[in-house]
Amino acid sequence: MRMSTTPSTQDADLLERCARFVYDEAELLDSMKFDQWLGLFDEAAVYWLPMDAARNSPLDSLNLIYDDLPRLSDRVARLQSGFSFSEAPASQTSHMLSNLRLLTAVEYAHAVDDKGLQDRDVALAGRGAIARLRQGTCDVFHGRVVWALRPTGGTFKIRMKRIDLLNAREPLPVLTFLL
Repeated sequence: MRMSTTPSTQDADLLERCARFVYDEAELLDSMKFDQWLGLFDEAAVYWLPMDAARNSPLDSLNLIYDDLPRLSDRVARLQSGFSFSEAPASQTSHMLSNLRLLTAVEYAHAVDDKGLQDRDVALAGRGAIARLRQGTCDVFHGRVVWALRPTGGTFKIRMKRIDLLNAREPLPVLTFLL
C-alpha cells in the first residue's frame, strides 16, 4: 500500500493502472459479464455496502450487503439463472467513476478496519454514480467507492470493495443487481 503523501511519477503510473482496472470492472458489470467480473476478486475478497459511512468495520453495524466470494458467486448464479425474480427482466446499468486517487495507509485505515491488507496491496478511492434502468424506471445511486487491490501478474485482484451509498439510510429499491 502506498505510504508516502508526496505524489511521484511512480504514483501516477500506479494510479493510471488502478484506474484502468476499475474502469474495466465497471464495463464488465454494465455488459453483464458477471463470470468475468467474479474473476477480478481475490479468494478472500469482501464486497461491502454499509448503512453507515462512518463505520470502518462491517461487524459492528448493519450492512446493506456484506458478501465474501462464495456469497458473491451465489448472487451471480441467481442473476444468471432466471430465478432472481426481482431482476426479471434484468436491470441495465451504467457505471461512472471519477475522482480516483490512491489512499495512504492511514486514509485507508479510516475507511476500513481490514487486518488482511499487506504492504503490496494498493488502496484506491473514488466517487461513483450508477444508473439502473428497470421496467421503465431509471434509479441513480451515488456514493464513494474504496477498493483494496492486490497486484497479481501485471494486473490486480480485488481484496475488498466498499461502496458508501449517499442514500444508504433512505428507503432503497431492491439491490439485487450488482453495484
